[in-house]
Amino acid sequence: MDNPKKNKRKILVTQALPYANAPLHLGHILEAVQTDIWTRFQNINNNECYFFCADDTHGTPVMLKANELGITPEELIKDVYEDHKSTYELYNIKFANFHSTHSDENKKFSELIYSKAKSNNLITKATIEQYYDEKEKMFLSDRFIKGTCPKCGADDQNGDSCNECGASYEIQDLKNPISILSNTQPIKKIVSIYFLICHKKLKC
Repeated sequence: MDNPKKNKRKILVTQALPYANAPLHLGHILEAVQTDIWTRFQNINNNECYFFCADDTHGTPVMLKANELGITPEELIKDVYEDHKSTYELYNIKFANFHSTHSDENKKFSELIYSKAKSNNLITKATIEQYYDEKEKMFLSDRFIKGTCPKCGADDQNGDSCNECGASYEIQDLKNPISILSNTQPIKKIVSIYFLICHKKLKC
């Protein structure tokens, strides 16, 4: 007969981290319920399974929502965290830990991972072209740009995909780009970015 302790697995699971800029929507709850069910199933079957999650506080949407409400990002992060936590509790989601990326722990381990990667020559620097909103004084990701689809010519399409023809494209290929934050035409800037080389192995 197999030794149950010998076959016991240690499992760490998570779900997509919700942005700390708004209440949870149905998709967040659905994913949490599915992950919670799977975690409970593993523990019932003699495995050691931990379900971790956190609010994602480092996205541009957090900054924009805080500006809209006239509060600091830190205040928004705190308020949304309490709202998310109470919502998960209403659905009886059992996390081993529900935390925030705006934390000392995350800062510590992010710096550790970066320093390890750098010491293993896994960090490289390169220049790329990005759109920049001169009025808002910020760089723009594809979600903050609208324009004309380079494939079918449809207006008011996303920075990287067209809802009319279904095409996907690079943000630089979008025609007549407009910043949705200021309704102005962004300029292109050459910036230096650090990249993680993923095909090499990290030596700890």
